[in-house]
Amino acid sequence: MKKITALLRNIFTAQLTASAWSKITVFTVFAVIGSAALISLVVDPFYRYHEPLFYDKVYYEIYYTAPALLQREDYDLLMLGTSMTRNFFIEDIDNTFNCKSIKLAASGGTMKDLKKFFDVALTAKQDQLKHVVLSLDIYPLNKKNPHYKDAIYMYEQGHAQDYRYLFSRKTFSSMAYLIKRKTRPQRQRAHQADRNRMFATEYKNKPYGLQEVIKDAAHNQRSHHTQTPYNAEVHQDNLHNELLVMFDQNPQIKFTVYLPPYHIYTYCQSEEFHEADALIKQRSEVMKELLKRKNVTLHDFQAAADYVCNHDYFSDVQHFSNVAAKKILADIAGGRRQIKTVADVERNEQDLRKLIAENMPLYYQNLKKYLKK
Repeated sequence: MKKITALLRNIFTAQLTASAWSKITVFTVFAVIGSAALISLVVDPFYRYHEPLFYDKVYYEIYYTAPALLQREDYDLLMLGTSMTRNFFIEDIDNTFNCKSIKLAASGGTMKDLKKFFDVALTAKQDQLKHVVLSLDIYPLNKKNPHYKDAIYMYEQGHAQDYRYLFSRKTFSSMAYLIKRKTRPQRQRAHQADRNRMFATEYKNKPYGLQEVIKDAAHNQRSHHTQTPYNAEVHQDNLHNELLVMFDQNPQIKFTVYLPPYHIYTYCQSEEFHEADALIKQRSEVMKELLKRKNVTLHDFQAAADYVCNHDYFSDVQHFSNVAAKKILADIAGGRRQIKTVADVERNEQDLRKLIAENMPLYYQNLKKYLKK
């Protein structure tokens, strides 16, 4: 204690030599770096090194946690998609397909993100991965920049770039969040730690219905925000270099692909923004390509009026509830809404165009009422 006191006195009275200052500086830097690395190892927010020790295992920050989950979780079926998959529950998937599943609901995900997740799962599980259920909506096929690249060091083999994880601002902010969940349980988001929900956002008393759909449509109208942006060049790249490659290079895997239902107002907005025709043609092009693949079973829910016109299924113009998700699984298991021929594709295209035309007047009427409030 006397030595420390003397050292501090010398520091504050500037009586140390340059050599002593150098040693103190080097020691301090290494102490700070070592402490930061040690904290990151103990509170490992994205489970890179170990499962949670004293804090909850939560299903969040999907682009950072996906590599560890795909390597450590026990599964033989991978359900993959954007936020359109978020309200499928694991127990429903397992019961439908008689499997042990994992579900990655990549909000805002691109086709490159989904393909990256698939590649990690395939490397980790190899022959154990028997079945992939893919939610294929328009959004990821028209988006260019993948999110996983922000966390690319989590996907690298080996530990050469671990320093990027140990000293990342994202790592420390997530550590703080996990500690806060432990010390302030009243602020916990219970669904995050529920494996059955796994990246779900549905919670008790979450509002669904026409009011919520119109509210979201009005927001999009004000900001001229399209839920399904159209980009022909990006679409072709994602289709041929990401999506079809996944099927063609893995004939041993069974793929169940479904086009998830949007609320019909999604397409009404696309019609208003002069993008609906191009997006519908993209849908048909993709489905016709998938029909050529023997390891793909295809279902289309986007032209089904009992889904897309049922306001009670939706919390906004795109995202449906677990009630709708269960019905989708039941229809897939029962072979309903299946696309088997080019004629099926073309019939569904006409059905969707008809639904849009029929609902445009009601869409404008409801939107006008809400915007007046």
